[in-house]
Amino acid sequence: MDSPSSISQFDHFIPVSTSRLIETLKQSGLSPEQIYVIFKLKQVISFQFYEKLVSLKKHYQPFNPDRELLIDESVSTNADICINEIKELLTAANYNELNQQQIEYALQKTSPYGLQIHIDFSTFSDVSLFYRGKSSSTFQLRDWKTLYIKKKNINLIRYQRLFLLIRYKDQHSKPGLHLKLFKDILRPDLEMLFPECKIRMKAFDKVKLAITGGGGTAGGLFATIGKVTAAVTPWTIAIAVGGFAMLLWRQLSKIFIQKTRYMATLAQNLYFHNLDNNAGAITYLIDLARQEEIKEVILAYALLNLKNINTQDELDSACEKWFDEKFNHQIDFDISDAVKKLEQFDIIKNNESLECSENNQIIENLNKQWLSFMKVQN
Repeated sequence: MDSPSSISQFDHFIPVSTSRLIETLKQSGLSPEQIYVIFKLKQVISFQFYEKLVSLKKHYQPFNPDRELLIDESVSTNADICINEIKELLTAANYNELNQQQIEYALQKTSPYGLQIHIDFSTFSDVSLFYRGKSSSTFQLRDWKTLYIKKKNINLIRYQRLFLLIRYKDQHSKPGLHLKLFKDILRPDLEMLFPECKIRMKAFDKVKLAITGGGGTAGGLFATIGKVTAAVTPWTIAIAVGGFAMLLWRQLSKIFIQKTRYMATLAQNLYFHNLDNNAGAITYLIDLARQEEIKEVILAYALLNLKNINTQDELDSACEKWFDEKFNHQIDFDISDAVKKLEQFDIIKNNESLECSENNQIIENLNKQWLSFMKVQN
């Protein structure tokens, strides 16, 4: 499991806008022809992802829990194919999947918000969690080892972006694929993201209610027994029993109030951390993946022309160093994906020497791809 000291502060995500990256690359000494290549790359990649958006939304439509349109029964649908397409999209958007061991470890942790939540995973046939970016946050919590008197510092992992996919076993009452996007989620709070979670009291609240409520109830019970024993009229007995009932209701009310506070905390956290759902989540991810691919490709292309580079390792280091110098932020550049895309666009002749094609040839190839897209659309 990850410890705070072992958390990598860098990932494949490039945390600047495409327009800002292009403007900074322009100022680094690219020629007008090279800048035009970047413009054409952005144009072609954007159209490719537009096609992906149309295709994925079409495949997701039968499984969208929020759909309003009628389903075409003549068209075959397969949820597993749709799930695989969504996972490929998440990978393109630089998200990483949490495996079962990591999920189980996170669910064992106690939330700093004081919530203890139980999830019945037997109701789901598919559960997938993906994250992008993580950091460490410090909290002060009371611990049972100090009888909840003293506070101690604990370090918790925070996921900057989190994606949840759920499919229920019972597809009659709760059909479809449920997609959720969240931001800034602590690892112990993963439970809060699941539907139909059952909130349980934390140990400190149980002890507090047991001491205050139990003592008061026991005292009231003995007092009531004494009054009933000494009572000589039915009216006196009724008053004594009624008083005990009021005391008992007061103690039960404390339990309901505490549970209501738990529910309010849960609702508040989800309200401010939810980014998008279902079809909206797909649109969000498509745009994010589009931006990431554009930034990866144009950064790799630009550095190949700005630096004397012969190997993938040299290109990887050059991209990371340049980005750190320009934006004072370290990234883990996804060199393998960038080189793969450069080959697909015929920008490099092979991935060994990384020799760039002539700009005129690159522009001609990109124009051909653009024209082929237009023909398909027409």
